Amino acid sequence: MNDAALTRYQVRRARLASGSTSVGEVLEVAGEVLRRSTVLGTEGVDAALRRLGRSQVEAWLHEQKPQALQTALLRAAEEAMEVALGDGGDEAELWRASSLEGLAARDRAASMAHALATWESLHGALQGEGALYRERFLAALANLDSALHARARWFIPLNPQRRQERDLLDSAERARAWWYSARAECDDLVSLWAGKAQDASAHVRDCAQCRADIEDTALVDAPPRYHLTEEELWRFDLGMMSAEERARVDAHTAQCGECAQAVLALDEGDAAIEEALSLEEEGLPAMPGARTSRTPATPRPMAARHPEHREVLDERRDFRVVLVRERQRVRLLVQPLGSRAVTAAVFLSPGRPSLKPVQGPEGMSFDLTTASATGAHSAHLTVQAGGETLERDFAF
Repeated sequence: MNDAALTRYQVRRARLASGSTSVGEVLEVAGEVLRRSTVLGTEGVDAALRRLGRSQVEAWLHEQKPQALQTALLRAAEEAMEVALGDGGDEAELWRASSLEGLAARDRAASMAHALATWESLHGALQGEGALYRERFLAALANLDSALHARARWFIPLNPQRRQERDLLDSAERARAWWYSARAECDDLVSLWAGKAQDASAHVRDCAQCRADIEDTALVDAPPRYHLTEEELWRFDLGMMSAEERARVDAHTAQCGECAQAVLALDEGDAAIEEALSLEEEGLPAMPGARTSRTPATPRPMAARHPEHREVLDERRDFRVVLVRERQRVRLLVQPLGSRAVTAAVFLSPGRPSLKPVQGPEGMSFDLTTASATGAHSAHLTVQAGGETLERDFAF
């Protein structure tokens, strides 16, 4: 057991008796103690909660914005990955401390919700607007957990500290506190992510979740060698490919020299045909070997005939999400539609930090081109604007 963490909670519990703390702090500390009653006891908790009046609690609930926790947890996930993939040292410890604070923020919200239920058992259930504020607060936390619980793998690099916090919780609380308990034994996965281990450990071999994570990242980490087939080149040349297929061809040729040469040969063939037609119309002899038919080849997408394709993935009151496919480029665009501040993050896979957006006149742009070229064809998007949050996976 972590003696330092236990002492910290004991010191905080002692503040309950002072009577000078705010409503939020009373609920927070009371909840922390109640959720760790096996090691802390519950002395002073009821008395502290009885001192809180109904109007005080309702006013506190009205001010809560638990949706902001999503931003804190996404930032914590990025920082946890920095811990795993960095070179260690003082910088890694700074990332670790900051990421753990994000998890602690979610835990404090759980403690306040727990203490609120106990307060209602002492004072009677909230009514009217107070009840609505309570339901809004609890629903926001539930939505957050529904969106992020399955991605607890992001926090595996913090497992030693997460286990210490988990073990202080009462047994009934541990499973609910996924930010501390979910994937808390999956340490060995980090070595594979960071390339520090070549073979899976016994835990990874026996853990279905770890095996699933490895399968999800296999194509990104080791994409299979692939070349365009004759049929694909033929369909590309005749303009018979869908926008998605053309985007994949463009992404592939940006990385594969052999296929780029094949596509270039098609372009040069088209140019020769167009030159021959132009010379024929002017009454000049065609170049040797050039096609002289006045019937042009079926048009196909080329640099000058390859307009961008836009697909609206989602649209809300304050923002629009658009997938943009251009020649040799795929990007996700998050466009603000109102005056509210909009934040967004795109995660390609576990073990990878989020993509860095570029701010432009249309909004935030996330470049997916490199990921598409390495075999990745899906990602997870999170957008937050005011009290509204969008969580979705999308293919590109």
